Amino acid sequence: MKLIIGDKKYPLKEGIAKASLGDLYVLKIKSGMGIKTIMQTFNGLKGAETHLDFLEDENGIQALRAMIFLCRRAAGEHVDFDEATDMPLSSIGFETEEEDTAKADPKETPKDSAPDEEPQEAGPTTT
Repeated sequence: MKLIIGDKKYPLKEGIAKASLGDLYVLKIKSGMGIKTIMQTFNGLKGAETHLDFLEDENGIQALRAMIFLCRRAAGEHVDFDEATDMPLSSIGFETEEEDTAKADPKETPKDSAPDEEPQEAGPTTT
């Protein structure tokens, strides 16, 4: 999954993997969250209908701010926590990669029947 800010895309995994101890310390002081809490909060995003559902509580907002900060720092942008997250909500989005979609929706598997065949429902049985 990628975080989109304006016209730039930031891989979420890279944001976490490249976090320095200094970034993690700033993150904990400014957001009150550590990596484990952020990841757990972001896992809740998978079941949301829209990323706006994610922003309904304080943890969701702080986790998003934290990920923006980490992703921008991992991309080499030298911004502080508040500066990193000072942008309109309309410029923030997410891009799901194909492998994320395949893992998230196992119902989308090929069927054995031809496309024009209707699945037959089992009717009541009589004896």
